[in-house]
Amino acid sequence: METDNFEPWERTESLPQNLYFYGLESGVGNITVLLKGLDTEDKILKLTFIGVLSYRVTQETARTKTIYENPNLRGFKVATNSEYLRWFKEESAGMFDDMNLMHYFISNIDNIIDIIGGPPVKVEWVSA
Repeated sequence: METDNFEPWERTESLPQNLYFYGLESGVGNITVLLKGLDTEDKILKLTFIGVLSYRVTQETARTKTIYENPNLRGFKVATNSEYLRWFKEESAGMFDDMNLMHYFISNIDNIIDIIGGPPVKVEWVSA
C-alpha cells in the first residue's frame, strides 16, 4: 500500500493553528476557503485555489481514523501523492496526469478540507 507524502505547506507556516471554518465560496474551477482565528476575530484568512478539480469538506469527527493514524496532519499540509489524489487519478482515467496536481489538506478546529488542484494559491488576510 502506498503512503501519503504530506509535508507542511510552506505558504502557511506562520499562520495560527487555532483557526475555524467560516465559509467556502465556489466558482467555476475556483474555491475560496474562509477561516477565522480564535485570536483574530477581526480578520478572515482567505485561501483562493485556482484550477480546482475536486474538493471535499468533512467534519473533523468524521475523519477520526485519519487524524488518529496521522496526528501530524494538523494544520496546513500539501502532498503530490496521497490516497485522495490516487483515487482522483483513477476516477479520471489519467485525463489530468500531465498537470502538476497537488492535494491541499486543511485541518482546522472543526473540519478537514481536501482540495485537488494546481498552483498558484492566493493566501491573504481580509477584514471581517
